Amino acid sequence: MLEWTGERYLPWIKDAAIAYEHLHRYVLAARLAEGKRVLDLASGEGYGANILAAAALSVVGLEIDDAAVQHARKKYKRENLEFVMASVTNIPLREEHSFDLAVCFEAIEHVEDREKLVSEAKRMLKPDGLLVVSTPNKDVYRHESAGENPFHVRELDFEEFRSLLRQFFKNTGFLGQRIYANSTVWQIGNAHDARIDEFVIARDTAEFEFATNDRRVPLYFIGLASDAALGKFPGSVLIDCSNELLRQIQEALAWRERQSADRAETIASLEKAVAWRQTQLEDSLEAIASLRRVAEELETGNADLTARLRDATHQLGLIHASRGWQLILRLRRIRNKLKALVTFRVPG
Repeated sequence: MLEWTGERYLPWIKDAAIAYEHLHRYVLAARLAEGKRVLDLASGEGYGANILAAAALSVVGLEIDDAAVQHARKKYKRENLEFVMASVTNIPLREEHSFDLAVCFEAIEHVEDREKLVSEAKRMLKPDGLLVVSTPNKDVYRHESAGENPFHVRELDFEEFRSLLRQFFKNTGFLGQRIYANSTVWQIGNAHDARIDEFVIARDTAEFEFATNDRRVPLYFIGLASDAALGKFPGSVLIDCSNELLRQIQEALAWRERQSADRAETIASLEKAVAWRQTQLEDSLEAIASLRRVAEELETGNADLTARLRDATHQLGLIHASRGWQLILRLRRIRNKLKALVTFRVPG
């Protein structure tokens, strides 16, 4: 199985919005491919060429990535479908002007030489052949995307896109594509009458109001180019009756709520920890203040004791130096001598 890198769409990735965009383009092209020889430029994983082959006489998918080509050959097996590894700017197919329809979805912005891609597509088309090509609307895509797409060489605005196609084809037409939230009303049990009336609304203030169709801004352009006259190409709606996009949004919202709850719990725990630490700090500060008071008292007491000891020592020195003390010492010596004599004369 191919690895998801973000460079090309893979049918199994869990992104309903991307699926809607890519599948809708190929379903639209399949309406134009019935009974025709079709060339799918930059066919990628192969899902689109397979959609086209369900209606077309034959389909050739052209893809530069060998792993994608090998994958497509194994997964999509139809007698009228083949995959060729080649560059869209250097098509190696021998039969020029042999295809009725060429499609190239989301590839122009991936190549440096856009003119070469379109000229190669025209070289492979019959004189009245049709090219259907899509590309992001630079003015909107850059603003609404999460970040710059590293696989895009250069995106185009509408004038650049139109000028590119008009360099090689006499007639051009354009469709816009993007995902909008909508409500669908349809006839139950009548599949033959599929006409859809569109009503456009927008919320600019506090309430929804009906708006004109030109309020819709395409995220992608789909260009149709041919040297033959172009017929009418009505708009179309792709409906996901499994509501996968809404389910993904609901899951994302539930995930965010869980994340918010976890963060709130973490914040509450941190606040408790901070409060406990603050209490500990206050107790420590109080203990330090108490010790400081004791130390100050001890220091004051020690100073007082030192002064009293100094005074006593001074008084004692004065006593020792006085004549009275000298007389006492002399008398003590005499007394001690007398005691010694008396002790010596006592009979044994």
